[in-house]
Amino acid sequence: MSTPARGPAVTARRVAGAGALVAAAFVQAPGRIVPDTKLDLVVDPIAFLARAWTLWEPTGQFGQTQNQAYGYFIPMGPFFAVGHLLDVPEWIVQRTWWSVLLLVAYTGVLVLADRLRIGTPGTRILAALAFALSPRAVTELGSISVELWPTAVSPWVLVPLVGARAGSE
Repeated sequence: MSTPARGPAVTARRVAGAGALVAAAFVQAPGRIVPDTKLDLVVDPIAFLARAWTLWEPTGQFGQTQNQAYGYFIPMGPFFAVGHLLDVPEWIVQRTWWSVLLLVAYTGVLVLADRLRIGTPGTRILAALAFALSPRAVTELGSISVELWPTAVSPWVLVPLVGARAGSE
């Protein structure tokens, strides 16, 4: 077992890894939105969230019963609504959302590996990058990014449990 990562060089490498993830999100079709999950959530999130409160949605496909629209209330819907209210271009809001997902996954693995005291500072970064860019993450990021949220937060679910276990020894 190794000790937790410390020092400016390790911090710089961790920040560089995070920057690489953000860059990877933003180089994907810059200036264009991707029909991620619900196109109307990206284009007009406030109207989408307003319609999500009702069972019947009259504007889609000659009227339709809502299917899982409530799943966008937290965190994706408000994220896009804030970007819309701030008049940020849709594609930038979308890439920022993707960046948040990647960074949540990346930092979760880093914190978990530190708590478990496994690997070296370099291998922890590699593991975090591998997790954030896993096939599951990459394939869902552009098409149904909201479904990446549970995967991205999964390391964070374990962090308090590892802390409790380590503190009881």
